[in-house]
Parts: sequence; structure tokens; C-alpha cells
Amino acid sequence: MTRIVTPTIFRGGPKEGRGFSKAELQEAGISVGDTLRLGIPMDRRRSTKYEENVERLKTYVEEAKKAGVKIGRPRFKPKAKRGRVYRGLTSAGKKIRGLRK
Repeated sequence: MTRIVTPTIFRGGPKEGRGFSKAELQEAGISVGDTLRLGIPMDRRRSTKYEENVERLKTYVEEAKKAGVKIGRPRFKPKAKRGRVYRGLTSAGKKIRGLRK
């Protein structure tokens, strides 16, 4: 899978842009979270939508799916359980937490 190129912006002439606009990403079917996982640059200041950029995004997503990149919600691991002393399950922990009278 090749790294995605930056979008083209036509202001006076074609030039290299900083990132894709939100409208281009929505039309290509990509959410903001997916852009972070796929490494796609997003420019929040842009509001224009160019068909060339949308086609570029669609082909990139197809390549990513063929390469085996999962596009979906990331899974978060729960916090680890606190230690025995902190929870007051040992004599030292009970003393520290003020559970002994």
C-alpha cells in the first residue's frame, strides 16, 4: 500500500494542498476517526470539494482494504485493576487506607 499523496487545490493553478476537506472525506465515505487510523491528512480550514481528490481518496481506501488495513472503531483496553495494597486487601494496605481502627 502506497502512502497517500496530498490533495490538489486549484487556486490560480493546481498546487499541492495541506489536507483533504471534510466534504471530500464525507463523499468518499471516510469518517474523521478513520483519517487518523489511515494516516490521511485533513485540513479543517478548507471547505471546497474537488472530484479529483474524492477519486484519489476512494482508490486509496480500496488499496488499504486489499492490503488488510481494518477500517473501523478502535478498541480500548480497560484500566488494570489496582494493586492489593491500594485496595486495602493486605494488612499494610488496611493501615495506609485507614481501614483499621
